[in-house]
Amino acid sequence: MRQFGEDFDAGVWEDAFASADPEDINRVFTVTGGYMALLSNTVEAVRVGGELAGVKPAEGMLGTSGLIEAIRVDGGFTDQQAQTFIELYRTRNGLQDSSPGIQADEVHRQVRLLLRHLPRFVESYLSWLEGRGIEL
Repeated sequence: MRQFGEDFDAGVWEDAFASADPEDINRVFTVTGGYMALLSNTVEAVRVGGELAGVKPAEGMLGTSGLIEAIRVDGGFTDQQAQTFIELYRTRNGLQDSSPGIQADEVHRQVRLLLRHLPRFVESYLSWLEGRGIEL
């Protein structure tokens, strides 16, 4: 991220995000690829833990969102953690699908959000697993 300025400068990021230059595309991908990898790995850990704990996705919700919601209901995440993670995961899906609707400023915001919230999210999740007698 430092390649976009000392504090992940939004303007530098947006210029590179919109660029057709192969070097800029590669620089942007290092950030978006890292974002997708962090979220994918976290989702996989949540899925495995959900299976070990016997938690099924919340009724009326499918996939990751339903599982996050079910763990929230079971006390594993706060409302804010669940909502934030589902938002982050939706952005990940948009990046993975190369959605033309994904905007540079939104990705910039989401990257910062991920870095701010992921440690507490994982801490809550591990505590929840431990409370259910599951050690990783």
